[in-house]
Amino acid sequence: MNNETWILISDASRARLFSTSGKLKPWALVREFDHPESRAKGLEIMADKPGRVKQSMGSGSRPAMAPPTPPKEVEAEHFAQQLAGVLADGHGHNAYARLILVAPPWFLGLLRKVLSAPVSKRIVASLDKDYTQLHQRDLPERLAEVL
Repeated sequence: MNNETWILISDASRARLFSTSGKLKPWALVREFDHPESRAKGLEIMADKPGRVKQSMGSGSRPAMAPPTPPKEVEAEHFAQQLAGVLADGHGHNAYARLILVAPPWFLGLLRKVLSAPVSKRIVASLDKDYTQLHQRDLPERLAEVL
């Protein structure tokens, strides 16, 4: 069985996936991800204005209908699904035995919600921090307690 640990460092718009085979082993960058749509302003994401509904009955119209989920949140969900797909693919190829997730609390919850059951079983630790801006050399020290 593979002895690798995958470490996903993510926020809603960018992520880095690392691999290591031990606490004192160097980390190898597996892949970087960028999802600029999650950084866009809500109005930039939506191509059109929200539709309006006019009621024919009664003496007036209803206010504009807002989308049920804000556009930025929809884009964050798309990114979480993309990352979950990569983790599922890695699981299918037996590329890792353990998985560590590091993301801000709200995105960590979103990510966990879309992970498949087999991938979720490989999670050995998660950290609700935003370490996406840290340099790769600083990450092992910050994650020493969960490695």
